[in-house]
Amino acid sequence: MKRRIFVFEFITGGGLAGQPGLPPSLLREGRLMRDALLRDAAALPDIDIILLHDARLPPPDFPAHLIAVTPDHAFDAGFEASFDHALDAADAVLIVAPETGGVLAALTSRVTGAGKTLLGCSADTCRIGASKSLTAERLSAAGIAVLPHFTDAATLPALPGRWVVKPDDGAGCDGLRLFDTVHQAAQALRPGFVAQPWMAGEARSLNLLCARGEAVLLSINRQHLAIDGEQVSLVALAVGDVPIDDMYRALARRIAGALPGLLGHVGVDVLHTADGPIVVELNPRLSTSACALHDTLGCNLLAATLAAADGGPLWRPAGAARPQRIELTEAVDAV
Repeated sequence: MKRRIFVFEFITGGGLAGQPGLPPSLLREGRLMRDALLRDAAALPDIDIILLHDARLPPPDFPAHLIAVTPDHAFDAGFEASFDHALDAADAVLIVAPETGGVLAALTSRVTGAGKTLLGCSADTCRIGASKSLTAERLSAAGIAVLPHFTDAATLPALPGRWVVKPDDGAGCDGLRLFDTVHQAAQALRPGFVAQPWMAGEARSLNLLCARGEAVLLSINRQHLAIDGEQVSLVALAVGDVPIDDMYRALARRIAGALPGLLGHVGVDVLHTADGPIVVELNPRLSTSACALHDTLGCNLLAATLAAADGGPLWRPAGAARPQRIELTEAVDAV
């Protein structure tokens, strides 16, 4: 009997069904993540996929049982019934949703509350990962270098150079503003946001596969950023572009040890400095760079996550990475 997996990707799965349009950049990344999971599922003969699908979008090119979400099924209304219908039919569930506003943690809690196998991080871990300040506190307590963060304008140290102000529960560059001075950052800082110094170093990200307090570091990626005034955006990812060394392997293990509720794919943003990597934030879910792991490492991430959730050993790469570049600025038809 085939195992029924409910895959929910927030953007393509109707999370914004009640809004008049879908942001092109979010839609592109959502499609990349959804289709990467569906491609992995197509290679597994004992798997059936259940998929929530925003009815305004063309259907995916991979086989799945689609449950349409219409504009009448907004995330805060009829969407609940669509999600529960898919949840009831599933044996296991994989959620790709924003941490912002507690969305990821809330959906994760619904999965475990329904007694289904969760193919992802625990709700408590998602709540920590949703907050840059909570993540920094947890990792710092475990002796892991983290980017300094401040929530009170009166406590900002008079450091020279640029500063960043961003939502405490935002993802990546969402809502981020770059300022030339600490005084400007202090003026912009408000409740629910954090201020951080803009430190010298190379922006990188890590793809981890985690379970039961253990982690395998799958790839180290370069992040290519663009700066336009106060705005910073991620324009491309070079997945597997940085060779893995023992320092980064140790960092991955320490992160998993500090947050034993991590399971499946975990994305970690780091700043590589002359003194080594400094953790910027953690995404307790699939992230865009993971979409290239099939081509980079031959990794079927869905199969690896299923095995980890079932208590099996963590999948490990058999050879060196073949770097892949993901462009994030291509035009996408949005509705």
